[in-house]
Parts: sequence; C-alpha cells; structure tokens
Amino acid sequence: MAKIPEMTREEEAEFWKTHSSVDYLDDMEPVEVEFHPNIKNSRDLSRRCPVCDDVLLFRYANRDAAGGRVTLHRLMEFYCRQGHGVWLAPEAAKELRAIEAVLDLRAVEPVLVEELVAA
Repeated sequence: MAKIPEMTREEEAEFWKTHSSVDYLDDMEPVEVEFHPNIKNSRDLSRRCPVCDDVLLFRYANRDAAGGRVTLHRLMEFYCRQGHGVWLAPEAAKELRAIEAVLDLRAVEPVLVEELVAA
C-alpha cells in the first residue's frame, strides 16, 4: 500500500479529493473517538409536531404582513403532515415581526417639532 506524502493543508485538501483513504490504510493509526455527552441524537435535532410528535416538514410560503399592506415571499414554515398545524421558522418569524414593527412605526402620525415645544 502507498504512503501518505507530506503536504500542506491546502495540498492535503486537493489530494483527498482525488485519492481514496482505502489505498493508505497501512499508513494510518487507529484512534479512540469520544463524543461529548451534550451531543444530541439526530432525532432530537428534528423539529417535531407538539401534538403527534411527528417530524415537521418544511416549505416556503408567502405571508401577508401589517394587515395585508405587505406580502413577504418565500418565508420558511414548518408543517405537520397530519394537519396539526403550520409554524413559521424562528428566523422567518423574527423577520416578520421586525417588518411589522417598522410598518407600525410608519403608520403613526408624524409629530411636528412645534407641537412638541408648545405642549
């Protein structure tokens, strides 16, 4: 079997793109692998339906915001295949709340400086 040549990290990255590690098994050493106790099972990482505990699927949807004044396109939402509900992804919900807050601010009547001074 072949020996692994000495190389820089960049060269090594290119090398392993074109070579199989099987050809270099004799040049490798066994290692002990320990996983941190806080690493979660992949099942625990999946978003789940709070009703049936089924894995939620995702899709991109359009949502109206600020009472229909604006439509946001391609927001990620999660849904239960059993039909128990649809939830916006946390990032999409945060974006939606921020946009609605800005639009609510713009809907407030502007106050003139003279009115503030007179009060």
